[in-house]
Amino acid sequence: MWELMGRTISYLFRFVTAAALVLPIATSLPISAADADSSAAIMLQNQPVTAGDAEKAGTMPPPPPYDPTQVQYVDPPMPSPEAQTSPTPTSTPTPTPPARVQIDGVITDLVPTPGQLAYKATRDITTMDPLSWSVTIYKKRHQLLVYYKGRIFKTYHAVFGRSFEPGTKLWEGDRRTPEGVYTIIEKHASRRWEWFLTLNYPNVLDRRRYEQLRDGGVVPVEDGHPVGVGGRIGIHGSDEPILNRGNVNWTTGCISVNDQDIDELYKLLPTGTVVIIKP
Repeated sequence: MWELMGRTISYLFRFVTAAALVLPIATSLPISAADADSSAAIMLQNQPVTAGDAEKAGTMPPPPPYDPTQVQYVDPPMPSPEAQTSPTPTSTPTPTPPARVQIDGVITDLVPTPGQLAYKATRDITTMDPLSWSVTIYKKRHQLLVYYKGRIFKTYHAVFGRSFEPGTKLWEGDRRTPEGVYTIIEKHASRRWEWFLTLNYPNVLDRRRYEQLRDGGVVPVEDGHPVGVGGRIGIHGSDEPILNRGNVNWTTGCISVNDQDIDELYKLLPTGTVVIIKP
């Protein structure tokens, strides 16, 4: 029994001490009974008091008074032009063109063509193979294009037959330059034109066309006989360089380039090279 009485007196003493500490604080704060109950309930839950909890408990302080006359809207300042910075463009490095190649007897381009680069890289005798070369001629453009292994090698200036009639050559003396696919069949020096690269005109198609025209009575007649189909067509130099420079077609049917160019063509193009002549 004495032990039970001791425990009771100890609990009473603790309660009186706690009440003595809490009573002054509680009496100094004006808290209503409802607020005290809500706050006590929250504290008993052992959770932190948040704004949401206070709002639920009804203990939120009242908002400050709103006076619309004291509220003014201020536009945000515009950024100054100096503050705006434009992005710095990234510079793209300019690729360096390949250096001019040196080919004996040929004036190469400042920027080498694909054909010139391929020629310079060749280490065997394919430079002498007619299958490595081809020529395409455009009469209206006054151009003679040389290709090496399917790549453009060099472009030359050329003039043609002095006929005012367009089209391919039909018969001897019509002063037209043939159009079609031909082959260089031989090359020889010329006292008048430096070099002469003979083409195989007339080919099979030229002869067939001529025969149809002759049988139809279209081919001119001289001394009682139709004129022939013609021949001795080729690529040669010029004894009239001023006419070549002026794009004046002055030949009787051949293709004329200047003397420097015919020197190059003679050295580059082997016999058997295909030559395609277009309008």
